[in-house]
Amino acid sequence: MLPELRALGWGADFESDYQAFCRTLTPEAQPQVQPVRVVGTGRQIVHVRGAHGDTEARLAGTLRQEQVAPAIGDWAVLEGADGGPGRLLQVLPRRTTFSRAVGADEGRRPQAVRQQVIAANVDVVLIVTAPDADFDLDRLERYVQAVQASGAQPVLVLNKADLRPDVGWYLDELQSLGAELEVHAVSAADGQGLDALQALLTEGVTLALIGSSGVGKSTLTNALLRREAAQTGAVRASDSQGRHTTTTRTLYLVPGGGLLIDNPGLRDIAVWDAAAADFDDLEDLAAQCRFRKCTHTTEPGCAVQAAVQAGEVSAARLAAFQAQQRQRR
Repeated sequence: MLPELRALGWGADFESDYQAFCRTLTPEAQPQVQPVRVVGTGRQIVHVRGAHGDTEARLAGTLRQEQVAPAIGDWAVLEGADGGPGRLLQVLPRRTTFSRAVGADEGRRPQAVRQQVIAANVDVVLIVTAPDADFDLDRLERYVQAVQASGAQPVLVLNKADLRPDVGWYLDELQSLGAELEVHAVSAADGQGLDALQALLTEGVTLALIGSSGVGKSTLTNALLRREAAQTGAVRASDSQGRHTTTTRTLYLVPGGGLLIDNPGLRDIAVWDAAAADFDDLEDLAAQCRFRKCTHTTEPGCAVQAAVQAGEVSAARLAAFQAQQRQRR
């Protein structure tokens, strides 16, 4: 295995899938392809990085026909690229898929809710928040659920810890989301607590940052990269809200090992669960609840909770349904 690919997160599972695809090509075509990782996406051009550096690529006709959209972090098969954009022939199976459900806030039926892939093949997701007026434990819980559904490891990060003399209450609130969750207090501006996050970045490990605008994700990105790679912006003092200084997703190589994806701010997230994308059965159960605006938590006469307790509906599926309901309100 080439060290350049290993540093990008290449592993035996990707190698096996890549070789399987290569066997579908003619002997003449096989030397013309190589594995690459998607480091940036655009409307027409995909930016990729492989063993021989960065290049650009367009989607092959088969991918366009199948409406396959490569996501940041994907591994793909690149053909050509000598002196110009190559062609992406195939997107390799994803090890993890960090997604959210979109469309739920448009008043559509559940069947219309679709998956938006935010990043692929991510190992660790830093869920970043700050000790200010935007701190929202319910929203952070939905972030944790979305990361866990993706197959990645969630890590909770309280940034801007220097803003408060005591952040103990905030850390206790974050830890209440799960005793097994890692929780860190840091200050990206002055470097406080960053060693613990740097320790997560080892060779081949892909780490992504998510959180609301204004929590300091771009400043944290720059601190971990040890350079000014991401644009930063000011936060309004009136409501602690920040502007979307990060508008695209980029995959960076981190000095000393690891990879980092900085995501635009997400005001909220609805958990995507492929097995639970169609909630017709839960909608029917909800219609039988005693209260019309039942949240399916602690209300008496809740038909959905009764189905969960009877083992007919999983707790994870209920959580996805509740997240969708919150988005639709």
